[in-house]
Order: sequence, then structure tokens, then C-alpha cells
Amino acid sequence: MLTLTSGDLTLELAPDIGGSIARFFSQRDGHDVHWLRPAPTNAHEPLEMASFPLVPFCGRIRDGRFKFKGLTVTLPPNFGDSPHPVHGDGWHRRWTVATHTQTSATLTFVHHRADWPFAYRARQMFRLTGSKLTVELAVTNTDSRPMPLGLGQHPYFPMTSDTTITARVAQMWETDAELLPLKVVRNATVTQLEHGLQLSTVTLDNNFVGWQHEATLRWPERGDALRVTADQSLSGLVLYTHPSRTSFCVEPVGNCADWLNLTHLDPAVTGGAVIAPGETLTATIHLEPQPG
Repeated sequence: MLTLTSGDLTLELAPDIGGSIARFFSQRDGHDVHWLRPAPTNAHEPLEMASFPLVPFCGRIRDGRFKFKGLTVTLPPNFGDSPHPVHGDGWHRRWTVATHTQTSATLTFVHHRADWPFAYRARQMFRLTGSKLTVELAVTNTDSRPMPLGLGQHPYFPMTSDTTITARVAQMWETDAELLPLKVVRNATVTQLEHGLQLSTVTLDNNFVGWQHEATLRWPERGDALRVTADQSLSGLVLYTHPSRTSFCVEPVGNCADWLNLTHLDPAVTGGAVIAPGETLTATIHLEPQPG
């Protein structure tokens, strides 16, 4: 476990567990105020973490199959008994600590051609500056051919009965029974998000498109808020309410689920990128605690 500190902020990282964040909290009046759902002290897998990286794709790929530039790709399942592999392989890898100071850390891993048949190098940089956490995820194509790529982050936040999220989005992907995308719609959830959606009133595991790169989370009962922002490469947002109703996810993402099988649609709706050999794609998010 790596620990970073700046002012009253503390960030704990678990490089061996998917390059994940274990805890992100403030110290106030002698107790910890958690901005992310804290990992248990005996946690040993990414799904128990506070946040983990999404690389080289976000969300599910239907049956683990897609075609890209004449290449047919088949990926093995990686999530329980689901036939649809999810979130790439970065969250199942051990990351190496490249640098570490009191306020920053860089984690890396190298992927060689395997089930994902494109070689790449991934880097995460964590920085505590003032009252803000910045997480930058960068991937370089080290292969000899173009590579499809989608990046994102998968943070879990504590959920209470009064927790709200406010965000401007254009549309929501409706899904089938296996949570794979069917069509984009503008519905009541999209409208409620703009004015502040009370998360305890909904059940969501959906992609949203046309996100304006900013969301505000509020916990009225504790008088706290958190501003979540992202750069232009993360134009999608995933909202997921955990079945326990004690946590939820607000995931800035660069592609919708199954985007590699939706290439006939407008890229503005599906997201996703293709990077040439030697090219690097970077995706950055900021988590900034604020008064509620």
C-alpha cells in the first residue's frame, strides 16, 4: 500500500490490486471523511477497492467478440459467469511503482500481445495538489498496427438516502437484459440529472452520452459535496447504483459498452478511439471536495 498526503487529504493506493485506489479521505475534527467508498482492510480484489482503472476498454463486449480492421478478436470471460468480458485487463493486473513522493505516485504496466492482441504500455499518475486529487491514465500503442482504445476510471462513492448527483448529459443508453446497449434516448433520468438526481430513488447501470465533463455529488446530511471533472477524451459517463444501496459509481469513460460492435453508429454516441503505433492517449479526472 502506498500513501500520499497533502493538507488534510490522504490517498492510499494498492498497486498490486489492479493499480487501484484503496481509500481517499479527509481528516476532520479527529475523524476520517471518506470521499470514495473505502476498501476493507483485508481487501484483495479490485471490486473491493475504492476505484480502479479501465483499460483498454470500458464496459462489456458482447460475448467477447469483435472485428477490427480485418482482425477477428475473441476475448475470454473475466467477470464471474458472464459471457461478456468487462473493463479490459488493467484492473486484473499488478502495476509497478515507477515513482512515489509524499504527494504523487506513478504506476505502470506493460501489456504484450495476448487475448487482447495489441501491445501497449499503461501509466497512471496520481497527484494531490491543494484540495484536489488528479488521476491521469495514459496508454501508448507499442504495437506495429493501429489499436482500438477506450479509457476510464471506476470510482465507488458512499451512498446515503439523501445523496444526489447533478450532471448535464444529452442522452442515456437503454440496455437489454444483459446490460448491453440497445438505443439512446432522452428520458426523465436525463432531465433529473440536470437538476439533481436523488440516487436512492433509482436503479441504474447505464451509459450516458453528451456528458459536459462535470458532475457534482452531494451528501446533504453531512454537508459535503464532491466535484468530479474530466478532460475531453472522457465524453461518456456511467452511473451504477450498487445493489447494497450503500455505494454507487460515477465513471468517466471514453467509450460506451460494446462500442467495438457498434462502429456503424455515430462515434459521438459510441465514443472510443483508434491510436496509431507510437501514439499515446491520455485521460484525466479530478476529484475536488467542496462544502455541501
